[in-house]
Formats: sequence, structure tokens, C-alpha cells
Amino acid sequence: MLSKFDETSENTYGFDFKNPTKLDHIATIKSIGIEHRKSESNYFWDCSSRVETDIFIFQYTLSGCGEIKIGEEVHTLPKDHAFLVTVPEDCQYYLPTSSDDWKFIFISLAGEEARSCWEYINSNHGYVFKISMGKKIIQQLIATYIDVQNSQLLDVYRVSHRAYEFLTFCYRHFETRVDAEKTELPSDIEKAVQFIEKNFATLLNIDDISEHTGLSKYHLSRKFKSFTGYSPLNYLNKYRIEQAIHLLQHTSKSIKEISADVGIIDPNYFCKVFRRTTGISPNSLRKTKASQHAFDFLITDNHGIIDLD
Repeated sequence: MLSKFDETSENTYGFDFKNPTKLDHIATIKSIGIEHRKSESNYFWDCSSRVETDIFIFQYTLSGCGEIKIGEEVHTLPKDHAFLVTVPEDCQYYLPTSSDDWKFIFISLAGEEARSCWEYINSNHGYVFKISMGKKIIQQLIATYIDVQNSQLLDVYRVSHRAYEFLTFCYRHFETRVDAEKTELPSDIEKAVQFIEKNFATLLNIDDISEHTGLSKYHLSRKFKSFTGYSPLNYLNKYRIEQAIHLLQHTSKSIKEISADVGIIDPNYFCKVFRRTTGISPNSLRKTKASQHAFDFLITDNHGIIDLD
């Protein structure tokens, strides 16, 4: 997905469907786009005076830095930072004089379900958040933008469906991620996590992670588990299997190729780790996803709900 995204042009798309009356209050997308604002662009939006009303905006910084003022509080918006606001609302977002450029992706929604979602998130989690690009909420936004760009969303029903999908990803992210992110990982454990996620496809071991963080293997293992719930190697295997699931669903690569791609040279061992983690074999998961009913989640007896996205 990211390789396609890197090639996309910077465009903004608006939707103006003549909705059937019965669809007037359902969630829908009003606009979506990628913009790159530079110092000469004089970019400034005041949510209290915009022509649109009852619009719900999510905007995410891809590079550069923007700024948002909510009430009397000013927040910077560097890379990997997002905000959720409502129009109308007492806030302004803009390219500040301290920044030369601001590239971002955004989506604006309408409908009572969108209002409920935004009110819930703003009340419980705030308005501004740090979210890494790899998180599913951002990947879903990017996928929606790409589909719009490729003329895949051309009727009110499909657009509404994607609006509800995005709302679901919002609820899931802010329920399962934000609370954990509020308690920041210690710098050495964050360093270990980033090192694992960057190098998972190599023959990584505990000695490599220990050396990178400067912690002894014992101290690393104890501290890593206390903050993440996993030992470093269990986290590595979990992350490898998550990447393997994506490859199984979205490529035609063989099990052997996927095994190598995620850093497990022996495909037989890969299958054992995969089954131990998910409760099913790689081939079973691929067949399930390719069957008549394409599932986003799989519920198993021993492993609960497995996210197949």
C-alpha cells in the first residue's frame, strides 16, 4: 500500500451526491485529499467562519509542520501528528511563519454517526494526537484516498460504506491505542521497538536488540515485557506474523517467499510460529480470505479474535 501511496499525486476530491432522502443523515465523505502547502501559500482555515457546517475533519501531517489553535491553546503539528475538529468550532489551523511547508492528508465527513464519533473522541482523548503512519487508521485513510484517485468510489452507497469504515477505525484506534500511547515508553524500550520493527526481516536475535539499546539481555527482557506485555523475541515474532498476514492476503507469494520476507528462513518453522500465534496455518488463512466470504476477523476457539487486516 505505501509504495502506491508514495507515487500518488497531490489532489483534493469533493463529493456532492444528490442523496436519496432516506440517506440524508447517514455518514458520508464530503472531501478527501493530499495537500502540500508552502510558505507563500498563506494557508489558514478558521473553523468558526467556514461556509460549511456540520463537517468533521481528520487531518494528518505527512511532512513539514503545521499548527492548530483550539480555543486559546496552540498545538504544533509535525510529522505523524493528527487532529480531529468539527465545523463550526472555535479553532484555526494554518501554516505558521515558523514552518516552510506542511504536507498532509485529510478527510472530512458528515452525518450524525460522524458527529457522535468526533464528540466521543474529543471528550475522552482530546483533539491532537501523535499517530505513526503504520497504524491502521492511517493506512485506511491512505487506502481510501487511493481508491478515490483510481475512480473506485463513484456512488453514494460505496462512499458511505467507506465513511463508516473510517469511523470504525477511529473508534478502534482511540479505544485500543491512545491510552497506551499516553504512557510513553521509556526511550530505551521505544528504541528497541523501533529497531525490531525496522529490522524484523533480518536474522534478528536478542543479542542484536540488547546491543542496540545498551541494556543487558536480562534487563532488556524484564523491562521490555513490563512495558509492552511481550518479551523482545515474542514481540518480534508477533510483528513478523502481522506482516506475514498482510502478505498472505495481498500478494500471491509462496509460503517460502513470505517466510523469507519476514525474516524466518525455515518455512516449516515459520508455519509453526504462525499457527502458534494465530491458531491456524498460513494456507488456511489465505483460503479463508479468498473464499466467498472475505472476513476481516477470524474467531477461533483457542485464540479469540484474530485481526486479518
